[in-house]
Amino acid sequence: MTTRVLIIFGSTYGYTEQYATWLAEDLRALPQAPEVETVPASKVTPEQAEAFDAFVIAGSDYGGFLNGAPALRKKILPIIAPKKNRTAFFTVSFTGEYSKKLLDKAVAKSYTPELTEGRPVYHLRGGIDFDKISLAHKTALKGPVRAWLMANPHPNEGIQQMLECYKTGKAEYIDRETLKPLVEDIAKFL
Repeated sequence: MTTRVLIIFGSTYGYTEQYATWLAEDLRALPQAPEVETVPASKVTPEQAEAFDAFVIAGSDYGGFLNGAPALRKKILPIIAPKKNRTAFFTVSFTGEYSKKLLDKAVAKSYTPELTEGRPVYHLRGGIDFDKISLAHKTALKGPVRAWLMANPHPNEGIQQMLECYKTGKAEYIDRETLKPLVEDIAKFL
């Protein structure tokens, strides 16, 4: 019997959706050849989720809030909970793994510790284009970066890239290769 995998994503500027599309392609190419569908978190229904055996939940991070998480928590997580052992998570943010501790907390808070504990969680890098992001996101980005710089005169690579991005107006760090460990983890429960 073919395993059915549903990738549910919350994407604001397209990076998380791109990773979800690549992940679906990579999973279909596995020897197990699961049936894979992608759906935005805003459009997934409980009936749709019921029909799947395994799940990948993806959210874009903006200041510790994962896009799509509130809607999923109410209507979809109760359906996924019994299938917890066949569930994985990933976030997409500008800093990716540089913010691992903060993003791990955001995933647990957004999707409940009971569901996320012991499950694969990955943090991938997206990008930013100041011409496309909302005023709210621009404002949210400036405060944390300034506060961090005041507390840490030696920024890590992620913060340094963010500072450079303020000068250039955009940066993109999306990388399909970073999905490989996630694909390997998902393959274990197919």
